[in-house]
Amino acid sequence: MNKYKKSRLSFDEKIATSKFDYCKNMKWFIIAPLAIILVGLILFCTIGFNLGMDFTGGSIMTVYANNDGALTQIDNRIESFDINNKDDYNKMQEKISKVLSSHGLNASVYQTTTMEINDLGVSGQGVIVKYKNADGAKTSEIEDLNKEIKADLVKEFGYDFITNGESTVTNGGVITPSASSELIMKSFIALLVALALILIYVAFRFEFTSGLATVLAIFHDLLVTTSLVLMFRITVNSSFIAALVTILGYTIVIFDRIRENTKSGKFDKMPNTVITNTSVKETLTRSIFTTLTTFITIALVAIIGVQDIRDFAIPIVIGIVSGFYSSVFITPGLWAIAHKPRKKKIKQQDVKPEPKKAA
Repeated sequence: MNKYKKSRLSFDEKIATSKFDYCKNMKWFIIAPLAIILVGLILFCTIGFNLGMDFTGGSIMTVYANNDGALTQIDNRIESFDINNKDDYNKMQEKISKVLSSHGLNASVYQTTTMEINDLGVSGQGVIVKYKNADGAKTSEIEDLNKEIKADLVKEFGYDFITNGESTVTNGGVITPSASSELIMKSFIALLVALALILIYVAFRFEFTSGLATVLAIFHDLLVTTSLVLMFRITVNSSFIAALVTILGYTIVIFDRIRENTKSGKFDKMPNTVITNTSVKETLTRSIFTTLTTFITIALVAIIGVQDIRDFAIPIVIGIVSGFYSSVFITPGLWAIAHKPRKKKIKQQDVKPEPKKAA
């Protein structure tokens, strides 16, 4: 008698023995992406994207805290801030927001920094604030307004000008609308070039049906990601374009396995659905673990990263999930519907001559 109990099926075995039909159920899995894309299209036509100052134009200001020897007191009300302390950081944001609001502006991004600028005598922590410029304002008007904002920030924080005429509140510059338009054009050119290169790769790597399904998967991932960005009002900037390019290259495909199974001869005269379901099951475990490990890593970056990193990471997280979904539940079914097996050419040496009839 065997003293060991029979072990339960492993995860791989459970998937391999599953009777779930990915092709037959594709019509149900396609409903959710279509609904998301439809909502995204409505939002795009009504309220549009939440464009960041990379695309709309804006200004950058840095307010330093805990500086070594760079500050003098004003009316004995100088304050010290530690940006690693949540209360201090929030208090700095409130002061900055108060000054910007007095000029009819709102901050788009707050970001912490640690810098040393010997020329200014600044050494320590600081908060970088980015805000959109007033609509229709000329560059000269924006620059004059930023000088006023800088002076008001100095007063609000109790900071004084240091000996060389500079301040511990520094003006990081202005992003003009013309520069923004140029950035938009370059960003979309980069996206189109990446898409074209992937399409060229697909054309050489896979046969026509697999290539077509892969292209549809890429557009599915892009449209779903963009729609969710519209729905959750995530800021669209240059980081978002970089994330889209990353998603293009990340799209998971199972067509290598489908091609191997098709060429193996084991599935000759079998329906496309059998080849597809078998191929999905053979690659599903690897796809799940690859997606999970990447998802967890990027999600942590999105949680603990600064705003600019978060704007890059969140669309990638969405794209990873969308890529897994399309490569498992949608594109294999599309391949099974559209693929038509090629007839194998019969080699001349394999043709046996017909026996001669007796006279």
